[in-house]
Amino acid sequence: MGSWEVMKIRGIPLRIHPSWFLVFLYFTVSARDQFETVFDGQVSIWNGWVIGAFTASLLFLSVLLHELAHSFVAIGEGLKVRDITLFFLGGMANLEKECPTSKGSLKIAISGPVVSLLLAFLMILLSNKLSVSNLILSNLLKQVGSLNFLIGVFNLLPIMPLDGGVILKSLIWHFTGSKRAGIKVAITSARLISFIAIFIGILSLLRGNLYFAICFSIIGLFVFSSSKSQSQIIQIQNILSEVYVNQVYSRSFRVLEDDLPVKVLSKFNSLNNNNRFNEEWILICREGRWVGYVNEKILKNISVQNWDKRFLYEFLLPINELPSISENELLWKAIIKIEKTKNGRLLVLSVCGLPLGTLDRVDIAKALLKKIGLNIPDQFIKIARKENIYPLGLNLLDIAQSMVSNDLKEDQ
Repeated sequence: MGSWEVMKIRGIPLRIHPSWFLVFLYFTVSARDQFETVFDGQVSIWNGWVIGAFTASLLFLSVLLHELAHSFVAIGEGLKVRDITLFFLGGMANLEKECPTSKGSLKIAISGPVVSLLLAFLMILLSNKLSVSNLILSNLLKQVGSLNFLIGVFNLLPIMPLDGGVILKSLIWHFTGSKRAGIKVAITSARLISFIAIFIGILSLLRGNLYFAICFSIIGLFVFSSSKSQSQIIQIQNILSEVYVNQVYSRSFRVLEDDLPVKVLSKFNSLNNNNRFNEEWILICREGRWVGYVNEKILKNISVQNWDKRFLYEFLLPINELPSISENELLWKAIIKIEKTKNGRLLVLSVCGLPLGTLDRVDIAKALLKKIGLNIPDQFIKIARKENIYPLGLNLLDIAQSMVSNDLKEDQ
């Protein structure tokens, strides 16, 4: 289910995910119950609901200020903020791309927790001053201040993609000069914290505290799963930035002499295949020189009686019309380029500009998974080629694009 845009703040769309309303209702009811308990029936039911709704609204505003801090600092660093979305886990400022500098990344990441902790300090300070004159308002500010403190501290945990994980990554990046090194350290930190959380969960279970055991175990498993996923993405990015096209291409085209009759095309299986993605490229030579290519569809425009009377050279098309890529390009560039083609295939050219082979999504995925240590069953390969997709649901385009936006394509 998508989110709804409710307003714009300095040109930044503010979006609300439906899950946020459940959180709003939960905090409203919780705050109402808490106030009714504290004041032991001294406030009416109506007043309890109003106070609860006001408490939840203050929390909503606090989370929004946290994300606005990220957004305004990002704008100050020259970045564009697509939108801010509030959902059940809190909020997220969606930036067009990651900050290209370690200092800028650090400032953007730390701004949110600083605002949350500052709000917590101010609210708790004001709560103490009002503890005698206005007990209801004092208790309300204390509750929201405590929640802001928890938000600030939780976001400072060195776990990607929390602010603390980004802060740790930015610091390592700044001192080592490598963003990739920063990400690796942040992933390692997240994995260590996941082990600690799982250990606390097991310890709580042994002591008979089932609630804490379940909570810490779930948190630990979630963080571990997230860090493992991030680690796999880093491994794929490393491969895409180190492997060249000439290491993975195949030779999925046919070569014919230009003086052959067009009837020769009728022998190819792809004529009987209705899947346009599997249509073969037919390159044409004349006395050892590449002169162009032809399309099998020409047979449909010629009567069968004339197939022996018409020749391939009559229907030549320039080879440079075919989408191509140099053999010396890296795989991440090939992935981005393939997605811009109609049939998801590239002609691989030598440094001299001569055809060497072809490259498609399956070629890339097979090479990538082999580097990781996985061999794809032939059945999956056939399905992937038929549907012209990456096997096993690999989303390599997003990974390649993230390398560009995060400036990781040449960071070793």
